[in-house]
Amino acid sequence: MTISDPHHSVEYECPPRRSSYMLGALLVIAFALRAWLPSHMSIEHFDEGVYASNYFSSHLDFRYPDRHLYAPPLFPAILEWTLILSGGNPHAVMWVNVVLGTALVAAIWWVAKLIAGGGAALAAAALATFSDFLIQYSRVALTDTPVCLFMVLAVGFGLIALRDRNSLAAVGATLLTAAAWWTKYNGWLPLAILGAGLAGWVVFERPKRSEALPRIGLFVVIAVGAFLFWLPCLWGLQEFGGYAAVAKNHAGYVVGFNGWWDSLVRHLQVQREYSIFTMAGIVVALLVSHGLLTVGKRKGDSGFWCFMLILSIPLVFMSTLLPGQTIALFLVSGISLITCYVCSKTSQEDSTRRLGWWMLLAWILGLLVSTPVYRPYPRLFMPLMIAIVIASGMGFELIARRLSNRKTPASNSFKIITCMVLAWFVLEVFAGIPWFPEYQDRNQFQKITSSVIKNIREIAGTSKQLDDLNAIIYVVGEPGLCYHLASREQFDFDYITQPASNLGMLSPKSNAPNVPTFLILGPHASQEMETLAIQNNQAKLIKEFEYLPSDFVLLDDHAPAKIEENREAVVQLWQVLQR
Repeated sequence: MTISDPHHSVEYECPPRRSSYMLGALLVIAFALRAWLPSHMSIEHFDEGVYASNYFSSHLDFRYPDRHLYAPPLFPAILEWTLILSGGNPHAVMWVNVVLGTALVAAIWWVAKLIAGGGAALAAAALATFSDFLIQYSRVALTDTPVCLFMVLAVGFGLIALRDRNSLAAVGATLLTAAAWWTKYNGWLPLAILGAGLAGWVVFERPKRSEALPRIGLFVVIAVGAFLFWLPCLWGLQEFGGYAAVAKNHAGYVVGFNGWWDSLVRHLQVQREYSIFTMAGIVVALLVSHGLLTVGKRKGDSGFWCFMLILSIPLVFMSTLLPGQTIALFLVSGISLITCYVCSKTSQEDSTRRLGWWMLLAWILGLLVSTPVYRPYPRLFMPLMIAIVIASGMGFELIARRLSNRKTPASNSFKIITCMVLAWFVLEVFAGIPWFPEYQDRNQFQKITSSVIKNIREIAGTSKQLDDLNAIIYVVGEPGLCYHLASREQFDFDYITQPASNLGMLSPKSNAPNVPTFLILGPHASQEMETLAIQNNQAKLIKEFEYLPSDFVLLDDHAPAKIEENREAVVQLWQVLQR
């Protein structure tokens, strides 16, 4: 659905060459922002350690324990092959999402172009390029960036398939939905978006049966095909308790509608933490939209919706207690969707061109209702944020187009809007938002690992024990530490790293090897720390290491205002006493 003026037949599209140059520049910037300070990227988050440790788990059949509870096998396999191709370089896994996160910007541009044209697509790409939130998740080894990439592409191919009745695109939508499903258990979301959007189009647009039924049939084919391609993944879960075990684990994260409002507020508070580049992205989106208009200035009407669209940004400038930029994008998204639909209906555009609009509406409303039903892990907000970015791109092009139609020079109006955004930036900075949390140093586990190995080597020595081992190191509840220790095996001295979920290794075993055995406890093993502090006859505390988790890790469990008071943590090294 190309954005068009309801009072004029001219459609607003940017020159192809200029559009290509601008998109190329945005992708280069996107990669640079995601790859900046690579020395600060490291495995730290609990789930990162689970996904990345398969390569270093040869004694566990190359599979981290209970990995199926955290994600399907596709992304861990990608990280495993990355380590294989890099010769086991433990830092290589951090670059996977840098590349996929850059590709996500291009995917957002493509889908926005399918829905609303080139100008809106470039504005959306600018917002995605500079989104602190998307940058952060491109600098960690989690499933969220790849699953969102597959989702966006699946929605794009699904839109082409349903709008144009394109069978080849239906195949693409099927395979990409299956890929998303193999990456994360909510990877079926493209089917919900396509199905809900198609249902909205059928109910409210009321197309002829000859137009609706083939598209409904094509959607059924996409849904059935995606499920069939996901079946091997489902079948692989049978030896681990089936999907019921996964569903039971996920049920613990549901807060229900009783916790919906608190969860939404928490998500918005987190978004405020990621707002420095985001505000710059709003300015760039306005610049891109304004600079790519090809129509001349002429007298235009000051329609109510477009007036509200322009006004929605200044209205939130004074907001410093809540994430003003996210609220602004919400407002721009909503008003732009209404405006685009009104413009499309007024211009008598073919209703099939509005299929993308219905899908975007279903995308935003569906996730706005369902996302806060779950525990407010920040990463759950990412699919919704992408939809808001696409709709906001449409809104920023409408703003620029409306300004270009006014009697006053567009440049003057544009300068006013830009200055207001910059003033907002200053207000937010003085309100105390953190500076670039996505570039925090996340190497503490790696540094602690070096100290742990040094201490163990001093105690265990280097003389070979049973099975040519110098030591066995159990790591309880900290997959990130397990990853860093396992990646150092054979380089410092011969030891084996064993992940553990409890203190079962302390129980005497008749066939246990006579090898110096050590135990590492981190923040996720606080209960085990308390147990050993009371019953320390089975293990001896060697040393405690100070650990200061990054904001990225802390925001999973604490509101932004509570981060600093929960910053300090410890990692304990214990030696298991031989019997």
